[in-house]
Amino acid sequence: MAPWPNPALVSFWLLSLCSITLAGVHHISYLQLISPQVASGLPKRLQVMRVNDLVLSVYDSNTRRQAPRNGYSPGNQESQQFWNARRAGCLAWDFWVETEYQGLVREMNASAPKAEPYYMQVLKTCELDDATGAVRAVTRYSLNGEDMLQHQTDQNRWFSVHPAAWRVAERWNREGETSAVLNHLPLQQCRFWMERSVPFTTQKTAQPSVHVAFVPRTQDRQQRLVCHVTGFYPRDIEVTWERGGQVALGEQLTSGIRPNGDPTFQIQVSIELGQEGVGPAEHVCVVRHSSLGDTPLRVTWGAQKGPYHPAQTQPETVDSAPATTKPAGASSSTAPSLTHATE
Repeated sequence: MAPWPNPALVSFWLLSLCSITLAGVHHISYLQLISPQVASGLPKRLQVMRVNDLVLSVYDSNTRRQAPRNGYSPGNQESQQFWNARRAGCLAWDFWVETEYQGLVREMNASAPKAEPYYMQVLKTCELDDATGAVRAVTRYSLNGEDMLQHQTDQNRWFSVHPAAWRVAERWNREGETSAVLNHLPLQQCRFWMERSVPFTTQKTAQPSVHVAFVPRTQDRQQRLVCHVTGFYPRDIEVTWERGGQVALGEQLTSGIRPNGDPTFQIQVSIELGQEGVGPAEHVCVVRHSSLGDTPLRVTWGAQKGPYHPAQTQPETVDSAPATTKPAGASSSTAPSLTHATE
């Protein structure tokens, strides 16, 4: 795999690892990137802590600081002590991971020498199930996007995913708890961070904006309606097409939930209008999200105005989250900010 040529691609890699948070399941992740050398705009070592899809802190080896994001703070008199402890932990990780990175690269070159530089990616994830109290943690180490090592807390053991990494896996298993706090995410550390961060993230909400477009029939596809929902947080959302108060007949295709460039998310759901006599105006895109309370957002397309007309909002739409009037294919010039969140 070719090395990344610029920091923008590295940012894309970090964004693509955005965690999936299910209802009743809280998720914490550490995304760590170790570069072979310092590049313009990119530190040699970077660490991002994300809880329930919200970035709460960032550490980089250039500043050697652990900086809060999105207004995150423990919010008590021990705040400075908290950040000092976080910085000390990051500095210890900074020194340790550089040594381990060099060792893993040597093992890789001994197995299959390559001229390209190696970037190491580390993803440490932890899930807490509210219903059962169960905690599960997984840590993955990769070089240039290729998995090398994996640790699962239920087995409390390192596994070499790549043949070149077996010596490292054996050594880490022998070391046991000696380096556990550095090379993976112990369960007690998961619980510690959950207790101090989840209450903060549950206060954050951003209401969705909805755009509905009519796409005429083509040679290959039936005419269809597309509902684009964007700018919402938290991640969980329900988007369906309805007709006459019931789920509309026909296959509803979804893009899946995708991250925006800010902490919010987007999703697109379409439905084909193949049935004779059933026009686009009879269909309603219904959006249910925690930021809307018990009143869903209901948006219909203005069929009398021709294709690609801006969305119209029905009277029941939540006043605080009106459907924006953007034509199909256009993107909003502003993105909703998280309530009470500051950079």
